[in-house]
Amino acid sequence: MVRRFERYAIAGLAERPEWWLVRPREIESISRGVRRGGCSILAETPGGYPVVAVAFGGERPAPGTATWASASNSRNPEAYRTGRAERQAVVLVCGVHGAEAEAVAGAGNLIRLLDGGRDLRGEERPRLAELAAQYRIVVLPCVNMDGRAVSPDHLRGVSEEEFRRASQGVWEDGSPIGYPGCKEYAPLPLEKVMHPGGYPNAAGYNIMHDICPGDVRTREAEAVLRLVADEQADLILHMHSHGTGAVVLPPPALAYPLHVSRIHRYQRLVFDALEDAELRPGPVHGPEARTGINLTTGTAMASGGLSPCLEQPAAADWSFEEMLETFYAALEVFLAEGTEEPFSPRHRIYEE
Repeated sequence: MVRRFERYAIAGLAERPEWWLVRPREIESISRGVRRGGCSILAETPGGYPVVAVAFGGERPAPGTATWASASNSRNPEAYRTGRAERQAVVLVCGVHGAEAEAVAGAGNLIRLLDGGRDLRGEERPRLAELAAQYRIVVLPCVNMDGRAVSPDHLRGVSEEEFRRASQGVWEDGSPIGYPGCKEYAPLPLEKVMHPGGYPNAAGYNIMHDICPGDVRTREAEAVLRLVADEQADLILHMHSHGTGAVVLPPPALAYPLHVSRIHRYQRLVFDALEDAELRPGPVHGPEARTGINLTTGTAMASGGLSPCLEQPAAADWSFEEMLETFYAALEVFLAEGTEEPFSPRHRIYEE
């Protein structure tokens, strides 16, 4: 079932900067307009929008003789991740929850930066550009274009209650669907809601949790998993937003031992970088913390790549500029570390 909704309206919402381009057609225009990169359409959403990907840094690696699942049992990871791949592949997954506009804005600025040397503000970011040039980078600026279409341009300055309503939706009686109750439905019963929020697509599915083997129900999730597998991705960085300071989330409940230790390390590295930049990160989670099973799990299993999730701030305490700086600074941490050691050395993936 597909049901059309208007964009969620919030009275008095601050005007966005000119460089904060997060409407579906703006995202598509930025992506299709690249000159140095390559734009491809991965899927069409239930609402009729394209899911776009923009790639920089050479060609996609030649396929191996096996999928990652098969190769991981062969004792020869190169049966999947071929030695012919010249660079590590990095996939940035943004906008899976459509109301979370921060990474979508970041992705648009990053695409323009990598394509023309300056971001949408007209500013350079030499260190980030230099680091990115050492990888094949594929940017998915907004996976959930349906959710983005019905969401405000940002949620800066809104109350926690309004944040939940715009993100997770509102029942017919006016009560918020809320978190984590919104995840009790796949799909959300759209005939029972006043507004679905930006979490689900136009068919009511939360793409972040559409990864059950043999039962993937959205074209968006299917396209992300296929892209990650085809790219032989070494790092799949999922970028979301929440109401407090930026954090790298704990590893999922199902994760390779090496990835668990790597994610713990990145939690501290990103925290330190954001604190040094006075961007007020959230606390580092303890070593025993785990998240549930979601798209980060699925993408790790699709390619054997490291698949962490960064939650950015979407609140009044951070300016638009600080939100973009958080995106840039965290990404720089990952790309810098990847030049020192591989993100996911597949021959060591089962090690502690």
